[in-house]
Amino acid sequence: MPLTIINAQLGCSKKFLKKCAPQRIIKEKVKETALKKIIPTTMIVAESLGSFAGHAQNINKTLLAYNGLYDTKNITQYVPFLPKIKNEDIFPPLGSFDFLPRNNFKKNSECLREPYNGTPELLDYFIENLIPKRKGKKDYNPFYQKGKSFIEIGKKYNINPAVLVAIGMQESARGTSYAAIRKNNIGGITLKKDHAEFKTVEECIESMAEVIDKRLKENYNSIEAIGKSGKYCDKSASDLWIKNVMFFLNKM
Repeated sequence: MPLTIINAQLGCSKKFLKKCAPQRIIKEKVKETALKKIIPTTMIVAESLGSFAGHAQNINKTLLAYNGLYDTKNITQYVPFLPKIKNEDIFPPLGSFDFLPRNNFKKNSECLREPYNGTPELLDYFIENLIPKRKGKKDYNPFYQKGKSFIEIGKKYNINPAVLVAIGMQESARGTSYAAIRKNNIGGITLKKDHAEFKTVEECIESMAEVIDKRLKENYNSIEAIGKSGKYCDKSASDLWIKNVMFFLNKM
């Protein structure tokens, strides 16, 4: 092909790119903006994140609705363990609640001794928004209407009851684990490498409070410090454990 024709075609190509490229970029930006608005309200399949270590729950895949409370890029960092969904157990997933976080604690906040300024009824409200339904009901769940017990035991040991609830939610997959349902063990308390069995949920809450009180007396004064210590969850799972506990804590 003659050189003059090649140069002419090259010139046309450059003009075409100058004319069209900005429009294409704008279209891509529009698509990107639209996706950012749509994605948070669509159903996203994510890997459930559980508590590992001695108190570990099995990890299951689950379907969760994500309403833009957090950056979708970091969804796996914030969404706690969710139990496996069966056809008859459809429940509002985490992230779709119609109430905003009540607290704004940081992982290194020294909030474990902080008094709870709510009523048992208020704590029950938040708990009932966190636990899943089973066949349309929530009264099967060991957390159900235990707000008063958490507050009373929290006062007895000078532990923030919301902290006890948050740790329990993480350790028991929101009250749906085998240990929680069959053994009243909502706190991941182990005995001889197996989950301990309690006669009542209150006994388990008291055992949790004793553990947290002991850690505080050892100068582990935050959720981060307790998680990193390896004295409640395995150190290898501490980052995830801390993030999930903080997620629950700030809901109350």
